[in-house]
Amino acid sequence: MGHAEALNSVGYGPFWSERWDTEFGSNPNTVPTVETVAALAGGNTILEWGIGTGRLALPLVEKGLKVVGVDSSPDMLDQLRGKPGAEAIELIEGDFGTVRVEGEFGLIFISSHALFALTSQGAQVACFANAAAHLSDGGRFAIEVMNPGAAVMENGRAWTTAVKPHALTLFFSSANPVTQQMVMCHFDINDQGDVKLRPAASRYSWPAELDLMATMAGLELESRWGGWDQQPFTAHSSAHVSVYRKPAAA
Repeated sequence: MGHAEALNSVGYGPFWSERWDTEFGSNPNTVPTVETVAALAGGNTILEWGIGTGRLALPLVEKGLKVVGVDSSPDMLDQLRGKPGAEAIELIEGDFGTVRVEGEFGLIFISSHALFALTSQGAQVACFANAAAHLSDGGRFAIEVMNPGAAVMENGRAWTTAVKPHALTLFFSSANPVTQQMVMCHFDINDQGDVKLRPAASRYSWPAELDLMATMAGLELESRWGGWDQQPFTAHSSAHVSVYRKPAAA
């Protein structure tokens, strides 16, 4: 299977949603992420694209903020709907690159590298344009993505992501540097011989490329950090949070 076919065959179904909270629910970056997102929102309604199972949305609601969430995975949304507090969140199933949500928002944000789940440059360009169309004047579009310059996208990369006495998880990736597209797979293996495959696909973009997408959409780079804790972004940062702003009307 080539890269194009592999990219088209990947989805985020039950094999991802059933493990999402286990792997990401206790992420130590949750607290600084929530604090930074809340500060960027400034009390305005938040639109989260790629809301998943609500790791960030639910704490934001607890802080008194209004959140609307979009995700393409019905399985993720079903998990979120079963959690306390989820009834306060308007949930929409759809592709955040093209979905239209009623109203304007003071902040749109995408965490955990989900922007790169849009596997073509055209789809990412359309996402920036879609964000600009949803933002109020002066509103912000904040994204958290991997930094290709930190070698996190290295072709043929493989490592162990979790080890337990009776199970382990292996991760493999393959990248096409021409298209900047990647196919990845997690292998969950236990001592009974059971193996579960969790495929994923992405297209990475360089910071300057993202800035150009923003400019095309009429947005301006306001801040870039090495993470939601607002540490400086350097060539050695494994990820970056970039905040773009829609200029206020003259």
